[in-house]
Amino acid sequence: MKKSSLFKSAALALTITALSASSAGASGFHLIKKGDTLWGLSQKYGLTVHQLMDSNNLSSSLIYAGDKLRFEKRITIEKGDTLWSLAKEHHTTVGQLKHVNGLKSDTIYAGQKLIIPAFVLVRTGDTLWGISQTYGLTVDELKRNNGLKSSLIFTGQVLKVNKVTPDKSTGYDADKIIPGLTPRPGYYYTAEEPRKFILQSANDDYYFTRVEVIGAGADIGSLKKQAQNELRLLGKVTELPSDNSLPFYKGAEFVMHAHDSDVQKNIVVKRVDGVLLKFTIHFRNAEESEGIVPEMLKMLNTIEIK
Repeated sequence: MKKSSLFKSAALALTITALSASSAGASGFHLIKKGDTLWGLSQKYGLTVHQLMDSNNLSSSLIYAGDKLRFEKRITIEKGDTLWSLAKEHHTTVGQLKHVNGLKSDTIYAGQKLIIPAFVLVRTGDTLWGISQTYGLTVDELKRNNGLKSSLIFTGQVLKVNKVTPDKSTGYDADKIIPGLTPRPGYYYTAEEPRKFILQSANDDYYFTRVEVIGAGADIGSLKKQAQNELRLLGKVTELPSDNSLPFYKGAEFVMHAHDSDVQKNIVVKRVDGVLLKFTIHFRNAEESEGIVPEMLKMLNTIEIK
């Protein structure tokens, strides 16, 4: 090979290396280095090898130095998934999932792809404030997630960006708990009194759900008896299975039901972000409820503890 060709090849190699290096820090990508393996990278970024292969359309676990590997966690929605169930599974919140994926509503579909906020690779020029805006966090949340004492970050640093909700199951002050919910058009959600909130139809007062924050040390057996006594005023009390097809009821401590000729009422006690909540769902004993109540349950399924 001629000397000029050698110089051209070397220059080209340097150019490619420079281009790769300048883009390697792009959020969500890792520039593969000699000695990297999918298993090692999966441990670094908190993903499985299968997730890395799926995100990068790899048919085998073989990777090559110099290639870019996407480590953004992406999932395919399956039938029965809800934003609430996915948020719980992946240690984030409904609000953050909507923010990161640009969703305007809580409706998702089987086969749809979702980005799950997990990690970000700091690139040149990144700031904690900029990253916080991208992932729907505050700077303080980012610092707390990553054990940072200051706002100083470095190129190549890996940061956790999922919106971790503190586990309150070991104890909490019920008077300070605020269950957050964004009502859909035609409904409003407001505080009635300390520890009690209401989701109400703006068109028909018969359709509402009262949300009550229960103390951390409450006895479930006593709560069930209280619910039975309350429902007996309507009629025969039935305990419904909590593992039915409606996502809101899944994982509930109990679901109780009663009705008379005009009204139906369900009382549900379940934990949300470690906080015990009582839901009293009130609706008409009429055919129209078959369309209205599932809509209300979808809203309740997005409730978060602030």
